[in-house]
Amino acid sequence: MREPKSVTDLLTYRLLRLSNTLGLYSNRRYRNELDVTLPEWRVLSIIALLDTTSARDISRALATDKAWVGLTVQKLERRGFVRRVSDRNDGRRTLVNLTRQGQEVHDVIMANARRRQKRLLGALPPGTADTLILCLDRLQSEADQMLAELDETQTLDSSE
Repeated sequence: MREPKSVTDLLTYRLLRLSNTLGLYSNRRYRNELDVTLPEWRVLSIIALLDTTSARDISRALATDKAWVGLTVQKLERRGFVRRVSDRNDGRRTLVNLTRQGQEVHDVIMANARRRQKRLLGALPPGTADTLILCLDRLQSEADQMLAELDETQTLDSSE
């Protein structure tokens, strides 16, 4: 592999550009068809995955800010897509889950997402889709490790 000569040659640039392009596509489609924004969809999808969950768990799953998740959950609740419930084990903690309407919206978008994935993976050479997924998993694992190392270093630096 050749040495990157410009920012556009960097893996991170290419991944971010692909992510942004697909994000724009998804945001436009979901907003036009279901009046759901991409951030709302992301939160809905994690709630569907985790069932009844907390804003903190959603934040961790999306690797994003808990306050942002909280605001998005409030919007989804106002629209009738999620409901807040008290945690039976800790009355101070609030959990969220999908309403029937939220589940229906999730199911429609998930069907669209599956079709989009099939189309994207169909653009790859035959037999390479599984390898791509494996490579992405390895890159994510390495990026997680890099972030953990940075957090550890910064914690050590701030305690000195």
